[in-house]
Amino acid sequence: MALVSFHKVTKHYGAQCVLQGISWGIDPGQHVGLIGSNGTGKTTMLQLITGDLSPDEGEISRRRDLRTGYLTQDAHLTATNSVLDEALSSFERIHELEKQLREAEAALEKAKGDAEETERRLGLYGRLTEEFERAGGYTYPHRAKTVLHGLGFKEEDLPLPVNVLSGGQKTRLRLGKLLLGDADLLLLDEPESHLDVAATEWLEDYISDHPAAILLVSHDRYFLDRTVNRIAELEDLGLQNFPGNYTRAMEVKAERLKARQRAYDQQQAFIKEREEFIRRTIEGVKTKQAQGRRSHLARLNRLEKPRTKHRSASLNFGTMKRSGRDVLALDDLSKSYGTRTLFSELHFTQHLGDRVGLIGYNGAGKTTLLRMIVGQETPTSGRIRLGTGVDIGYYDQERASLTGERSVLNELWSVRPALNEGTVRNLLGRFLFRGDDVFKQVNLLSGGEQGRLALAKLILEEPNFLVLDEPTNHLDILSRQALEQALADYPGTLMVASHDRYFLDQMVGALLIFEQDGVRHWEGTYSEYRAYKEEQRLEAARSKEKKPRRRAGTAGDSAGTAGGTTGGAGGTAYDPRKKERKEQRMMAEALEEAIRKKEAEIARLEGDLGEEGTFSDREQVERVGSAYARARQELENLYLEWEVVAMELED
Repeated sequence: MALVSFHKVTKHYGAQCVLQGISWGIDPGQHVGLIGSNGTGKTTMLQLITGDLSPDEGEISRRRDLRTGYLTQDAHLTATNSVLDEALSSFERIHELEKQLREAEAALEKAKGDAEETERRLGLYGRLTEEFERAGGYTYPHRAKTVLHGLGFKEEDLPLPVNVLSGGQKTRLRLGKLLLGDADLLLLDEPESHLDVAATEWLEDYISDHPAAILLVSHDRYFLDRTVNRIAELEDLGLQNFPGNYTRAMEVKAERLKARQRAYDQQQAFIKEREEFIRRTIEGVKTKQAQGRRSHLARLNRLEKPRTKHRSASLNFGTMKRSGRDVLALDDLSKSYGTRTLFSELHFTQHLGDRVGLIGYNGAGKTTLLRMIVGQETPTSGRIRLGTGVDIGYYDQERASLTGERSVLNELWSVRPALNEGTVRNLLGRFLFRGDDVFKQVNLLSGGEQGRLALAKLILEEPNFLVLDEPTNHLDILSRQALEQALADYPGTLMVASHDRYFLDQMVGALLIFEQDGVRHWEGTYSEYRAYKEEQRLEAARSKEKKPRRRAGTAGDSAGTAGGTTGGAGGTAYDPRKKERKEQRMMAEALEEAIRKKEAEIARLEGDLGEEGTFSDREQVERVGSAYARARQELENLYLEWEVVAMELED
């Protein structure tokens, strides 16, 4: 039975129809990607599922016992809780079972001396223990930490009170709580939007293996490819279903469009032939035959001409001045805020036509570096040199280049005041600003509209060095594709910070990777870098003793450092951490052996509890029951110790 079903659902906002005649459903375990241009009704669909909105027409049915999890910005967080305690609060059923187990243990203690009562209490205790184990009661602290670490929280973040977290951190905590809950259906609205690349890839793996049904709204094509097995696309007030992930769905969509176009062309040819026959027969006075053909045509169910073009921003860059060969040089560059160093001793050179992407964890300094290059911030030390004839065009993810009080039209005129209104309107039309939209005030625009306006403004500047900070934020898939097409033909030099891995793969041929121990340079695409890192991980897993790998110290090497922070060559240099890591590995192995023994002990005790003769001896009942409870607690402690050592090894 479907968890949720739509039957001919229609929804309006005032006079505007958003959804019309939608019939759709999601079954247990299905992972569905919900896509569509901005404003086509994706969030409306989610709110209809939760019951926050009601359809104007049609029906929505939900399974009677359906548990739905929906990530919202105002989802409650307890300000005084620590990050870890707030995550653990997701396990409501486990906490209730813990309480019942404590009460059962106390009741067992009181029943000492009464064999019959002890047997009855022990039976209840056993049933509660089994349910507690099935619910993950012995592993839930580990699960909570795993999710928090995966979403980018460090170990030192876990004791922090919720009220000191940033907005992005609170959103990640809400997402973590949602993932740890026991919902049958998860509604995820762009869950990757506050995550860096590493956290996004962790989330992909986590969602892929999640047993719940998932309805995922996302504009990240790689994310959709790796997490869903079905696509639902909202377009022209309706919804189309496609099998497979995003890439496969678009292949099926293209095949369907070709088939519809063939059918339309064939019908048009048939109509043309019949109309020509009618014209000839009328001239030849064969009126009965002509009337018969005309009647047939009148009854014909005419196919609608397939739409092959979308109202996406059609971008293109005009002519521009050519810069010199050396566009950008970073000489021994460092940046600190107080005692916190973002990066240091960074050396890097970018030449004419080079396309470089910036990736790394949130807060690593990617935006700071871009702001330094364009002159909005100053380095702590070192020097930035721009080449001859370099004209920078900067796209700011905060859209600081826009003036909120201006109209859309005046915002572009501020760049090229000599242009006539028709020319400016034509350019804005390519960015989907039509009619009275051009008179809207900038600060009243949505995030996606502001993004498109900032890109339009950038076009008029005709720069030969584009510096882009998260240009795909708030853009739907069609607008991202249009931007990619424009940048593919762009003849200048490009530096772009982005979390959109698909966009990076299409646009850049080199990366600056911001890591905890420095900034590294990679010659190649993002997918090539990811494959290299995966091979490293597999190689490390194949061998307990990691052999030192060669690390280059210049920006020109494929996987070397872009500066002196982690520079240095050689494959056999002394590593002072080697002895410590060996001891940690030995500790981990010892703990794993202790866990195996403790699990065997618990299995033996469970066998004793299951024997019929156990309950005829009161002292035996008490002894085995106490040993079983103690062994369970000891096992949990061992898991917690192992977890700490394992995380230290990962670091």
